[in-house]
Amino acid sequence: MLVSMRTLLVLGSILAATPALADPSIRFGLTGALADQGAPSQTPFGPTIALGARLGPVLGEVDYAYLSFVDPETVDGGMHRLGINLRADLYRDTDRPCMWSVACTKAFSVYAELGAGMRYGQWALDSMRRSPSTSDRQREAHIGVGFSLDNQIHPTRLGWQLGFRLAAAPRDDLMLACRGGASCASDGIDRSGEIDYSFLFEWTYLIGR
Repeated sequence: MLVSMRTLLVLGSILAATPALADPSIRFGLTGALADQGAPSQTPFGPTIALGARLGPVLGEVDYAYLSFVDPETVDGGMHRLGINLRADLYRDTDRPCMWSVACTKAFSVYAELGAGMRYGQWALDSMRRSPSTSDRQREAHIGVGFSLDNQIHPTRLGWQLGFRLAAAPRDDLMLACRGGASCASDGIDRSGEIDYSFLFEWTYLIGR
C-alpha cells in the first residue's frame, strides 16, 4: 500500500515541480457515485481534492477522495481513493458576456480526462461479504468529461467545475451465497476476471491558471 501511494505521490510531485513551465492548480469539493457495481448497496460520497500543474490546455493532477464519508459500512479505515489524472480542454470560450445581477464567469470550458488510481479499503456489503473480498486495494482506471465556469481574472482561473467519470476496476471477488440465514458458502463461481464499473460525479471549486 505504501509503495503504491509513494509512486503516485512521486508522479504528482513531478507534475508540480516545474513552475517555470507549468502553472499550479488546485481543486476541492465533493465526489460521489451515481452507480457502483462494486458497492451496490453503499453510498460512495465524500470530499475530494486535486493538486496539479497546467501547461496550456493540458492539466496533470494527483487527486484524493474519501469515498466513505457518509457511509460507515466499511472494514477498518474506510474507503479512500488516490490517483493521477490527465485532462485537457476540448473547447474554451474566454469572451462570454456577463448577465446582469449574476456572477460574471466570463470563461466556459469543456474538458475530457483519463486517469488511473488505487482504492484502499473494503466495503462491508453485509455481515459476511466484503468488496473487494480478498484485498484492501483495488486498481482503477477512468475516462471522464465535464465543463467549467471561471471568471478569467488574468492570470488565474477561479470558478466551478462539474464532471462525470466512468471508472473500471478488476473484480476481486468469490461470490458467497447465504442459505438459511445461518451460514454462507461459496457458490463456486469465481468472478475475479470480471470488471466492476462505476459512474461518478465531481463538483469542485477551481483555483488555478
